[in-house]
Amino acid sequence: MARPLGKSWHTIAALAVALVVAASAALAVPAAADAPSRRPAAHVGASATGPAAAPGDVVTRTRLVGRSVRGRAIRAYYRGSPRAQRVLVVLGQMHGDEPAGLATATWIKNNVRPLAGTGIWVVPTMNPDGHARHTRQNARGVDLNRNWPTNGWRRTSRGRYYSGPRRASEPETRAMMRFLADVKPAYIASIHQPLRAVGRSSKAPAWQVRLARQLRLPRRWLGVGNPSGTVSPTLTGWYNRRYAGVAITIECGPRPSKRYRTIVAGRGITRATRVR
Repeated sequence: MARPLGKSWHTIAALAVALVVAASAALAVPAAADAPSRRPAAHVGASATGPAAAPGDVVTRTRLVGRSVRGRAIRAYYRGSPRAQRVLVVLGQMHGDEPAGLATATWIKNNVRPLAGTGIWVVPTMNPDGHARHTRQNARGVDLNRNWPTNGWRRTSRGRYYSGPRRASEPETRAMMRFLADVKPAYIASIHQPLRAVGRSSKAPAWQVRLARQLRLPRRWLGVGNPSGTVSPTLTGWYNRRYAGVAITIECGPRPSKRYRTIVAGRGITRATRVR
């Protein structure tokens, strides 16, 4: 018969059990607990820094651009590569009584997955007060596409094309100025109605040709009556004079079909810009 081990045996057994418990606790910690999250942060601009993503990765972001006269939010939605080299901004609506571009912008936001290395910012409307009231102007009666701070701005009498009391007097204009100055897109498509044309510009004529072909629209000069030799007080005039990218006005017809203002226009703009 074996001789009992006594207290020393019990001490060794207790130590062994303690070691097993400690090892099990260490193994229970997930190995990937410190790995960076791949979920993008919301409410950040295109210039925000973060973990690098593999080519082809797509992130989505939402940004508060600013607020209207009545306090309504103006929002921008981004989808694309986190380090996109080719960025398109689609502005769906500047005039509240022109709904076609709002449908185009919404379709792009919901359906287009940009190519690797590219990205799209969609601003459905920069005039939410006018949209709610179905008026061209904002809540103070200002035509936002006559309110941009260029040497072509002139104070006009109140009416359909009232330019405001001074350059960039409206919060909607200033909010978009800050947004575009931060994002600095290579391309801006500003959608309007009802003149059926792609606006001519001295910048990026090849893009204009592609837009006209894809959208089945003619190209022509779209003026706003500013004095000769001055820059139009419009978004496109201001941006084209100030930045390296190019902004183009797209004028849909007065009553485009649902298919045109969604699929045709949405695919046409993004294909012409080569972001899809």
